Amino acid sequence: MRILVIIGRVLDPRGIVVKRQAGRIFINREEYVLQPADRCALEAALRIKDATAAEVVALPRGPLPDDDVLRQALASGADQAITLTGEGFDAAGDAVMARVLAATVQRLGGADLILTGATTLDSGQGQLGPRLAEALGWPQIVRAWQVEVADGQVQAVQQDGAGYVAVEADLPAVVTVVPGALKPRYADGVRLINVYRAEDAVERWDVSDLVSESMRQPLLEKRGQDFPPERERGTRLSGTAEEMAQAVAEPLAQRKRR
Repeated sequence: MRILVIIGRVLDPRGIVVKRQAGRIFINREEYVLQPADRCALEAALRIKDATAAEVVALPRGPLPDDDVLRQALASGADQAITLTGEGFDAAGDAVMARVLAATVQRLGGADLILTGATTLDSGQGQLGPRLAEALGWPQIVRAWQVEVADGQVQAVQQDGAGYVAVEADLPAVVTVVPGALKPRYADGVRLINVYRAEDAVERWDVSDLVSESMRQPLLEKRGQDFPPERERGTRLSGTAEEMAQAVAEPLAQRKRR
């Protein structure tokens, strides 16, 4: 059984300071950590591996340099990690990543289960999982709190209002895991050292070998910012209520005559 877990990085909130008086946000320490929801997805994949001896392969959520978080996945117990690089791939969004990841699945020879975080910490988006399921034509389960595999099916627990509901889908399938669903394990110390010593611990695949150039083009185009004209300031009135009412009524009457 092969499980793919898609993970990404996010700027560590502990290095961000908000100065209310200055009205600004300062980044005192630019360090990155594994996305909280992706970390839970990785833990779900490793728990299934512990129970079924499955193979776990870590893939990047986006085109950012996720080499560090992929090494963390290897140190935690993943069997293989692959990063995706290529010219003109830096601006890839979730739509492009879904295409590239679907092609990666095919090149790997298929998979039985794909796990990823249900949402990102920085932008709060959760499109990658559903888009990837659509690209592969697989069933999907979103916002899972618990994930298990048995008898050719993936079984998950979702929160339904004040309670929880059990759902299942036939394999292969895509499942997104909510942040805080599981308590992630610590990386093994020896594996951590060995993973960072080995320069080729994370495999590098060129996206040009996976999809055509047209499929790597972003679907959205940034055209800059466009602001409406500055609003004209009004006139401050003073005097009695009758005088101010008369001052307001005269311009309105002239506009009506036009």
